[in-house]
Amino acid sequence: MRNRRTLFLFIVIFAALVIVAYLQTRPAPLPPATAAPTPFLERIYPELAVLDIQAIRLENPTTGISFTISRAADGEWTAPDSEGVLDAQAATQIARTIALLPYQRTLELTDDTNLAEFGFEPNAQLFIQVVRVDGSANIVAVGALTASQAAYYALVDEREIIYLIESGPIRFLLNFLQTPPLNLTRQGSGDTLLITPTAET
Repeated sequence: MRNRRTLFLFIVIFAALVIVAYLQTRPAPLPPATAAPTPFLERIYPELAVLDIQAIRLENPTTGISFTISRAADGEWTAPDSEGVLDAQAATQIARTIALLPYQRTLELTDDTNLAEFGFEPNAQLFIQVVRVDGSANIVAVGALTASQAAYYALVDEREIIYLIESGPIRFLLNFLQTPPLNLTRQGSGDTLLITPTAET
């Protein structure tokens, strides 16, 4: 279970950084909102709404590539660690995807479970880290695809189960990690450059 402890260490560090930034800006309280349920599927976080999310970090733990979005004091999405202009609509889509993250079923996680068989060792392929406006934090570690390729195995927070999360939303998030919704326009021209993420050093 050492790998699981490492996963949660990541989100503690991430949450601390976001909370510091949040306290510095002190945004006005946002009105409560309820996310629409996903028909026929259970949600990882059934109580989570888009407006409950203060920051999101997507990370490939193998390559070190990551992409972070967070809310500014006015409630608008920003990309504090990236250059370029963030597509606010795409940022909202990322947040909504995580709020509605659906799963098919679960498997029991025991001390004898071989996490490598589910794609969590030596590294998961995606960390989804969330800090909420109340300061609490969550993490989803995404492992391998199932044999049917209809779902990904996932570990959630400190829950003693393995989730089979729908593959569509995970592919959607992986695509944004590979190609973040950021635009950089050259001065004096109408050309828009696509920004490709690089690993942290």
